[in-house]
Amino acid sequence: MKTIRAFVKSVGTISEWTGRTTCFIALALVFTITIDVFLRYAFNAPTKWSYDVTYMLGGTLLIMPMCYVLLHKGHVSIDIVYRRFPPRVALAFDVALHLLFFFPLIIVLVYTSAAHAQTSIALRELSNVGFWRPPLYPFRTVMPIAFFLVLLQGVANLIKDVYALLRPGEEL
Repeated sequence: MKTIRAFVKSVGTISEWTGRTTCFIALALVFTITIDVFLRYAFNAPTKWSYDVTYMLGGTLLIMPMCYVLLHKGHVSIDIVYRRFPPRVALAFDVALHLLFFFPLIIVLVYTSAAHAQTSIALRELSNVGFWRPPLYPFRTVMPIAFFLVLLQGVANLIKDVYALLRPGEEL
C-alpha cells in the first residue's frame, strides 16, 4: 500500500509540475506573436520563423498540460448523468469508462505518436510549412511524452477511484 501511495503521489507531483511549468510556454507564444505582428505592421517586415515557432509552441501548450487537467479533473464530464447517481455509482461509472475508452485510446496515442517521433528523429524531419524549415522532430517528440504523462495520470486516477470504491470515505 505504501508503494501505491508513493506512485500516486509521485505521478500527481509530476502532473502538477508539468502543468505549472507549461504555462510559461503561453508567455513565449504571446511574445512570438507580438513580435511578428509588430514587425509586420510597423515595418512591413514579417518574420520567416514566426509561423513555425507559433504552431510548435501552441501545440505543446495544448498537449503538455493534459496530465495536469486530468489530475484536477478539469476535463468535461457529463454532469447531467453523474448527478442522477449516488457518488459510488458515479465512481464505478468512471472506472468502467476509463477501462473501456480512456486507456485504449491513450495507449494508441502513445504508441502512434512514439512511432511518428521515432521516424521523425531518424529522418531528421524538417518543417515543410514555412520558409524557415526548422527541425520538426523536437516537437514530434513532445507528443508521446505528453500522452505518456496522461497515461500515468490516468493510472493514478484509476487507482484512487478503485481504492475509493473499495474503501468508502478513505482517501489514498
